Amino acid sequence: MNIVDVDLRRLDEELGVLRWRTRRLVGLGYEPEEAARLAFSSVDIHELERLIGNGCPPGTAVRIAA
Repeated sequence: MNIVDVDLRRLDEELGVLRWRTRRLVGLGYEPEEAARLAFSSVDIHELERLIGNGCPPGTAVRIAA
């Protein structure tokens, strides 16, 4: 395997993670554009799930989890 293949595999994995994060965030109630922006951030999605699951509004949850 050459360096290009390794880089492409890594990029594919990173894109897969971003897609997963975006889908989860949309599922939590964020608009697609906001979800995509948050997917690129370091916000803890599991923390958002916990907060929102306990009744915290999504906007407040982001401020707490950030």
